[in-house]
Amino acid sequence: MKHDPKAYYKVYLLLLGLFFLNVIVLLTKPNHTSIDETQTVEEIPPNMACKWPPSTREDTHYGRGHNITLCVRQDSSASEINTPKKYPLSNLFRGLKGRNAISFEDLGMMPRRFWKLAIYPQVYRTYPQDVPLKRIVKSVKAGLPVTDMPEYNFPIRILKTSTKVCARDTRHDLVIVVKSGNLGWDARTAFRAFMQREKACSPQLKVGVVFSLGMPRKHGGRIFNRDGHIMSLDGTAGDRLEEYDGKANAVMEQINQEIEQFDDILLGDYEDTYFNLTWKTVTNLR
Repeated sequence: MKHDPKAYYKVYLLLLGLFFLNVIVLLTKPNHTSIDETQTVEEIPPNMACKWPPSTREDTHYGRGHNITLCVRQDSSASEINTPKKYPLSNLFRGLKGRNAISFEDLGMMPRRFWKLAIYPQVYRTYPQDVPLKRIVKSVKAGLPVTDMPEYNFPIRILKTSTKVCARDTRHDLVIVVKSGNLGWDARTAFRAFMQREKACSPQLKVGVVFSLGMPRKHGGRIFNRDGHIMSLDGTAGDRLEEYDGKANAVMEQINQEIEQFDDILLGDYEDTYFNLTWKTVTNLR
């Protein structure tokens, strides 16, 4: 079979042209860190001990409890300096024209009259967590680094869990996590009795109940210093804090008795007060 040298020459020129085209594209590619949802994170082997949820419960062991702090690593190609994003004013407020842009921090300085012109939901999207969230969640679950680190990553440790509800081999149709103040043992007793009656009415359903608690406050009573602002917790909750001010050991003794008797306490290492409900919520979600 005879080969046509002209055909080979044309193929050679085509390949050479593609090579130079690829070089030009690489050299002219813009250097920026904004990434859309479809782009992949840096391809490195997943760190199985740094992902959420963990592969095994052993990955969270901390002393006699569990460390459930979210483990996140930043992509080495991402900048550690967070430059505030800016958004065109015309995209956020009706009737405004021009190319002026504004950041989330700048919005707080806008005159009140402008907020009557706000365009929803666009104005909500200026929040600092304007990040490719779906891709970040996917990366964290796979143990891969992320381009944007969380603004708030609460260091959370669980000191005690319920072996009858949270054990590996347990199965439930429903698990109820009850936010409970550590001084609310009377309310917990009443809720346990209520659940026993409910379970008797529906024995076919397996329902688990745990009470989410933090550590008792040692001193301060009803008075709190919130970044220099002195606040007083009124009502029954404040009265109880005053009653047990300086009696943290007695409170822990009561909680330990409940743990021993009922095995339904989820005990975190944060101070359990009205102003730490965010810690409790994040603990429950994890």
